[in-house]
Formats: sequence, structure tokens, C-alpha cells
Amino acid sequence: MAGKKQTRIPRYKQIENDLIDKINSGVYVTDDLLPTEAELSKEYNVSRVTVRQALGNLTAKGYIYRNQGSGSFVAKPNVIQRTPLIKSFSDDMRDMGRIPSSIVNTFSVTTAGKTVARILGIRPEDRIYYIERTRMADDVPIMFERTYMAVDLHPDMSIKILESSKYDYAEKKGYDIDCDYQNISAIFPPEYIAEILRCDPKMPIIKIANTVYMKSGQIFDFDELYLHPELYQLNIVKRRE
Repeated sequence: MAGKKQTRIPRYKQIENDLIDKINSGVYVTDDLLPTEAELSKEYNVSRVTVRQALGNLTAKGYIYRNQGSGSFVAKPNVIQRTPLIKSFSDDMRDMGRIPSSIVNTFSVTTAGKTVARILGIRPEDRIYYIERTRMADDVPIMFERTYMAVDLHPDMSIKILESSKYDYAEKKGYDIDCDYQNISAIFPPEYIAEILRCDPKMPIIKIANTVYMKSGQIFDFDELYLHPELYQLNIVKRRE
């Protein structure tokens, strides 16, 4: 019985993938000048036409930009990488040279109910804030967020605070954030979230169920985060014991 026919990856695609790996891993960073077509042709042992095709694809995908007479340069990344550190969204974006902003879509008070009460460690009849926010980078929506917070713990929560940073609010209140517990899954987004994020509802996105703990052991809040599949990546760092 004949074996399966293996699909050979074209050389221009191999070069394209290799350069993407080098950009993503930091070998080349924003505004770095890439080697010339002649140098890449020699490095990969291919014709300049093949190199030109790879560079053309990288330009179309936004990884590089080309200046006539100067060469090819690494573009500012379109894909934002979510830090594994506990940082506010605003600080995270600023550290990457982006301008953060938030739109508060919903801000209401309701009763916790059994599920949310169990997560927050409160009673089902206790009052909570139910919050929906769209998180933006350079005015582009990259994350949709649902948040549940106990009213008794956060009596002065407001839309003004939510348009800025909950973590800045936590510092001012003296709440010492300790860790996040995250459950990560891939889902197809509900249509209204896909519409807010301007993404294809048939494309899976990352959903993060995020419980934030303070050093006292008390739960600061519980969030459900929905990341734009093409603009916001989740990075996980694991260390060997």
C-alpha cells in the first residue's frame, strides 16, 4: 500500500516562516533593517526572486515595511502579546508603546446568584457589580471583558474608575493583589462580542476565566476575558522546578 504523499513547503514560504520566527523571538525588532535580498538569497541558497516573494508576503501581512532604496525594515507588530505578569491592561499597553483606553459597555448592580457567589466567596443574595468593558489599544478593540465584583468590597466603584484602571484603584485602596487563577479555553465568540471586536464569529477566540486574589486570600474580582484572535496573543511562561 502506497504511503501518503507528503506536501512540500515552497522555499519562499519556508523563508517567510523563518523570518517570522526571528521577528517574534526578538532576533529582529521594530525598525531593524533586514539583510538585503542578495544576502538573504545567499543565506537561504535560493534565487532573489524567491526571496522577493517571501518579503512581499511579509509586507502584505504587516511584518515588515519597505523603503525604496533603503531596504526592508521590521514593522511595529500588529499582534499584541499579553504579558504573563500581573499588570493592569493600561500599564501593559503603555509598556508596549500603545495608547490604552476602555469603553464601559455595561455597569449595573445585581445579586450574585449561586455560581458567581461561589467564585467570589460571598452569599448568593449579596449584591455585585456586573461590568462589561471593551479594551482598546490605539483605538482598536482587542479584548472584551466581563467583570463581577462584590459591592461590599468595592462600595465606591464607578464608571470613571473603570474607564481607567482597576489595578490603579486597588493600589489607592491598599488592596494588595497577589495572584491570578486562570482557566483558558478556545470558543466561538457570541455574535455581539465578535461585532465589538470586529472579528469573524466563525473564528475561534481565546477565553480566559480569571479570578484575582489578594494576599489576604480574599477575591478581588472575577473576569471573563475574550481576546481578539488576530490582534491579541496570550503568552504563557513555564519554569522547571
